[in-house]
Order: sequence, then C-alpha cells, then structure tokens
Amino acid sequence: MSKIHIAQNHESLGAFFQEDVRQGILSGRFKAGDLAWREGMSEWRPLGEMAPQWEMEIPPPSLLPADGEQSSRSLPRIQEEGSEPAWEDRGSIGFVPAILHTLKAVLFRPTATFSSLKHTGGLMSPLLYTILLNTTLHTLFGLLSLAGLMMMSSQEFESKIQLLQVQLHAFQELSPNFIFSMPSISKKFIEYMLLGNILLWPAFAVAANFLGAGILHLSLRMVGGANRPFETTFRAICYLCGSFNAVAIVLDLIPGIGAAGILLLSMATLIYLGWYSYVSVVAIQQAQSIGVWKVLLASLLFSFLGLFVLVALSIMLSPLIAGVMKLAGFSLGS
Repeated sequence: MSKIHIAQNHESLGAFFQEDVRQGILSGRFKAGDLAWREGMSEWRPLGEMAPQWEMEIPPPSLLPADGEQSSRSLPRIQEEGSEPAWEDRGSIGFVPAILHTLKAVLFRPTATFSSLKHTGGLMSPLLYTILLNTTLHTLFGLLSLAGLMMMSSQEFESKIQLLQVQLHAFQELSPNFIFSMPSISKKFIEYMLLGNILLWPAFAVAANFLGAGILHLSLRMVGGANRPFETTFRAICYLCGSFNAVAIVLDLIPGIGAAGILLLSMATLIYLGWYSYVSVVAIQQAQSIGVWKVLLASLLFSFLGLFVLVALSIMLSPLIAGVMKLAGFSLGS
C-alpha cells in the first residue's frame, strides 16, 4: 500500500507508512488540521477527515475537526515522491543554492528528503554531489597540511617526532599492557603520503561509493529489503555520505588541544556519529520503503561483508603498499 504524505503548517513532514500515521495520531504528532495525501487521491484533504476512512481508531478529541479547514490551494510546494534532491535542479535554482539546500535537507529533514528522493535519474548527478563536497574540502585541507609540512625544517620535524615518542613512552608507563613500537617516519614519507592522498582521493571516493552501495544493496536483497533497484540505493548513499563527509571534514577544524579542546571535539564527534547513524537508517528505510528492522539487519550484514572485502583488498594490495612505504623511507623502529 502506498505511503501517506503529511503536511503541517504549510510544510511537508514527509511520507509515512499507515501504521506510523496511526501511531502519530495517538502520540499527538499529527493533528486534525494537517493535510494528507496518498496515491489515488485527487487533492490534499485534512487528516481528521481521512483517518476514519483509513480505518484508524481515533480517541476523541484528538482529531476533532479543526476550526476552518486548511485549504489545499493555500499550501505551497509540498514534497512529493521524486521532488528531491534540490541538487538535481541546480540548473534552475543555481549551483551553490542547490548544494546548500540539499545539505540542509539531508542533515535536518532526512525523513521528508529521502521519502521524496528521485528513484531514477542516473548515477552521475548524485556521484558529482558527493565527490564535490568530499573532494573539494579534503583537497583544500590536504594542500594546507602539505604546504605547512614543506615549510617545516628537518629539525622542527624531528622535534615533533621526538615529542610524540616522549608522549608515547609516558603513556606506556601508565599502561604497561599497552605495547606499541614507534615507527621510524621520515619527513619525505609524510609528504608522499599527503600528496598521494590528495591525488588519489577522487578515485578512491568514486570506488568507495560504488563498492559501499553495492555491498549495501546486496545486503538489502539478502534480507528482502531491496524494493527498488541498485540505482535508488546508490543515490541515497551518495547524498547521505556526501553531506556527512563534508561535516566530518569541518569537524577536523576543532582543535583537540588541552582538556577543553579534547572535551569539545569528543562531544562533537559523539553527536555526529549518533546523528549519522540515525539518518543512515532513515535514508535507507525511506528510499527502499521498508521497515526499520530490515534496515538494521541489512546494516549488520553490510558490516560483515564490508569487513571481508576490506581484508581481501588489504591482502591483495599489501605488496604494493609495502613497496611504496619502502620507497618513501618508512621502517619500523624499536
């Protein structure tokens, strides 16, 4: 059965399963004056009028007729299925406004956004969004870090390494069970790593999006939650990850120095991880029109499959990684 779209105070709340609407009525989230629409209806109607027709038990007086029915003609643009994201309308609304609107929609209105996600339309547009947000900021910070390292003298670099060694030894004295050998790292190695990271990041981001979406879609199929094709999953992942990767890079600006800095960074990171986890579940649930439990089960399978693929790739690429590390002057020290 099709979802029910709810609009409140001239703004879309998104599309919901009938059971979710029933629970929303009982909890007071949805009110009589809210407008409702589902496939097959010719116009938006007050929820207080439609609920009984949808066999929803309404304890009076939670859905009494509202004073003066809200006219569907007075309602501005309501998000319907296939109306998001704004990024794909950048030709008409502008490049920067499209990015900002999509960022805001994904971060702060995930239910309405992903329930209105366009299920088709190609892979390049969502891929461009995530690459632009991810790569642009990543490259900027990478170049700044590389420039700072290149301007640093060898003596300054060695002093920083020695400081890290002192801090590591102090930590090991406090935690005798913690055993870690500080590797011998050259300044040239760090420069190569930063440069390689900057140059290879776009290709890595593209591969990660396709691989991640592919593993997730396979997981959804295994639990019977792939109601729509791979393209839908890929589009949801691109808009989700592009938006949150941009936030993650901005979090790097928080200085984790001193007790106050460490506390602030820790709190910001916990909030970020919690919200990202929530929006991730909402994104897949709404994009594929499935229950939360299927999303959680697919996420568990995704973790196992992703770990397997990661280990396999690490084994395959280990000779190449070892060669690059040797060329850059990296070796394990005592």
